[in-house]
Amino acid sequence: MKNDIMIEFIIPPSPYLGDPFRNPPLGILYLAAVAEKEGYKLRITDFRGKGPESYKELIGVADVYAITSTTPDYPEAKQIANVARAKNKKAWIVLGGIHATSMPGSIDPIFDKVVIGEGEVSLLRVLDDFEKGNDQTRFYQSEMIEDLDSLPFPARHLLPFDSVFSPHALFYGAGPTATVITSRGCPYACSFCASKKMWKRKVRFRSPSNVVAEIKHLVDDYGIKNFRFHDDTMTVKKEWLREVCDKIKPLGIRWRAGTRVDRVERDVLQMMKDAGCDEIAYGVESFSQEVLDKSNKKTRIPDIYRAVRIAKEVGMGVRVYLIIGLPGEKPGYVDRLIKFCEEANPDAVDVSTLVPFPGCDIYDDPKKFGFSISVEDFDNFVMARGLGKDEVDMDFVFKHDVMSNEELKDERKKLLEYIKSRKMVKNF
Repeated sequence: MKNDIMIEFIIPPSPYLGDPFRNPPLGILYLAAVAEKEGYKLRITDFRGKGPESYKELIGVADVYAITSTTPDYPEAKQIANVARAKNKKAWIVLGGIHATSMPGSIDPIFDKVVIGEGEVSLLRVLDDFEKGNDQTRFYQSEMIEDLDSLPFPARHLLPFDSVFSPHALFYGAGPTATVITSRGCPYACSFCASKKMWKRKVRFRSPSNVVAEIKHLVDDYGIKNFRFHDDTMTVKKEWLREVCDKIKPLGIRWRAGTRVDRVERDVLQMMKDAGCDEIAYGVESFSQEVLDKSNKKTRIPDIYRAVRIAKEVGMGVRVYLIIGLPGEKPGYVDRLIKFCEEANPDAVDVSTLVPFPGCDIYDDPKKFGFSISVEDFDNFVMARGLGKDEVDMDFVFKHDVMSNEELKDERKKLLEYIKSRKMVKNF
């Protein structure tokens, strides 16, 4: 019987994040909501902000342990799995998430079951097999869900308020903020991104009515007025976005979203602003056209300037995301950034260190980019921003095609010093 099976969903710690609670675990919360809807007993054990010393104490006895993991979380996920095994030797331990999807064949045998790709349907198949005693299958991969409206809203009620509503996800001082995802997937294939491994470059959208129903639920039941949309490219479908904006405008919420510099027009940004969007974030990555081309970004330098300019003209704050270490990058990154900042005047700059995660083209075929992956210890696969203690001196996990490790670290250091001097670091 379903109600006789206990599932423990486990979120590993993310010690590499400055704020481990910044991004609520929507993936696990969707899975938990699906299992709850089907009548299973469950709990969520959240190790964000906690260390390995808490594993033995907080992991309970369950029939099925469902663990999610990104690549840098994977070593922690293995430790958690070993503790879970000691709690119940007969339990099934399941691993899902982007790391399991990208490297299913190398997953440690401590994990009895491995979910590849989107997890909701596969999780129910795992649980059905457990109930029937069918232990023949290790890898589960299901067709993607066509009707995202059929999914229940994330089970936020299973975690404390502060674990799902971050005070830093919108703007400091704005109050608690909910993170919502309105679509799944991205149609692009940037060489540094593993998104296509999970979503197959197919974008599926929730209906505007379904999106607004979730927002209204969060406003009415939790008093939330600030939102962060976590979609890969919020503006990819203009008429859908227009309907979303029309429906949320009467709610009086504030929100931020991200997109590409080549997928915005003035009328799109204006309707977003009119519906409460106070900030737009652009994945800029580099100010070298050669680098953008090698990364298969398919954007042009003039697109960057234009996108920032029209966003500021409609009254939005503008954040740009940069990556240090992309293929083809040459010394002088900080000089190119200074030129951009003086001319375009963005409000915030977020810097990440390139980490070629499993599933992205650079990891899967590094020789194509003149790279070699110099580290296989996934503990070091962290997109260090250089803002935390000692991060600025962390080595890169690959050999670059142009620059030495020391040159890359020097560029990163100078870049961070510049954006800090301009007070352009918004650590959220």
